[in-house]
Amino acid sequence: MNHTLIIIIGVLLFAIATATLYVIGTQKKIHEDERLMDMLFNNGTMRVRKYLKQNDTITADGVGYVIKNIKAKEFYSKKTAVIANGAGFQEKLIDYMLRNNYVTEDTNDKGETVYRLPPKEGKENE
Repeated sequence: MNHTLIIIIGVLLFAIATATLYVIGTQKKIHEDERLMDMLFNNGTMRVRKYLKQNDTITADGVGYVIKNIKAKEFYSKKTAVIANGAGFQEKLIDYMLRNNYVTEDTNDKGETVYRLPPKEGKENE
């Protein structure tokens, strides 16, 4: 009788652990696309900001060129997000960077819209 009770408790604990892991895996799968999109935005922003640290400004087409072939992948997933053609993603990325104050919008001497790094905090423009 005592051994049977231990076996039943063991089976129930195993079932609870399995169900918990299944729910966690399902939740990760449901939100995977959102996380990959966030990773693409982050990777694209980092690449554009790196470019802007070496150059004063960048155009929208320049953003599309700089972010070409950016990849995002989670280590436990087979799914990979890639920006093969930056032109299709540049407007979303520019909007994201402007909303989060990663870049500022400006106009160059030719009248084109360009983007540049915002002024650093604590430094005044002269």
